[in-house]
Amino acid sequence: MRGIAGDKGFTLMEVVVAVTIMGLVMATLGTAFSQLSNGAHRLEESGDDNLALGEAIRWMGRDLEGLYVDQAPLFSPGDSTDEPDPYRFTLARETVGGEEVSVLRFTTLNHLPFGESSLGGIAEVVYFITEEKGELRLRRSDRLFFHDPFEPASGHPVMMTRVTAFQVVCLDAEGQEQETWDSDSDTYGRATPVAVKVSLSREGASGRSAEALFPLRSLRKEAVDG
Repeated sequence: MRGIAGDKGFTLMEVVVAVTIMGLVMATLGTAFSQLSNGAHRLEESGDDNLALGEAIRWMGRDLEGLYVDQAPLFSPGDSTDEPDPYRFTLARETVGGEEVSVLRFTTLNHLPFGESSLGGIAEVVYFITEEKGELRLRRSDRLFFHDPFEPASGHPVMMTRVTAFQVVCLDAEGQEQETWDSDSDTYGRATPVAVKVSLSREGASGRSAEALFPLRSLRKEAVDG
């Protein structure tokens, strides 16, 4: 019995090319995950403060670039519900190790798959500080399923060690700096900021610090009832 005419299957060269491409894709994903989960350890060994600061700032910029917020008609300021908006943008402040630091939470399209998972989608990202062994560490949480409230934990990847300052401010539509924000609150007009400024410092002989301003591409303007 003969096969269908013209159905020659894959050639050996096509199979080799496909396997090579798949290998490159997997290597790229593996490199990205390694940079995030193990980057802090490598930077600690190198002692390069500038590199550590740049790596952390780069990741924050990447996440903010993919910011996701609901827009009308998916979002309505007149909705009355006890449940918070899952795609809210919030900026809070807390004291960790005697230092006042920022906690930045938002949702982004720039989810980084972990382990063997290849799932994509909108992820909740939280940048926060923990204290361990007498030092402050900047960590990043990335969750695709975030119905449960966020709980800081030592299992989240470390972005930078030996942190001395982590301050985030939001710029509103008038260009005024705000140290806190909640896009789910009438206080902020149910809007997102127009830009985010991040200041990060690291302990070291050189006392390095870095600051960056990130204009937000995805914005929700102040909502008005009615």
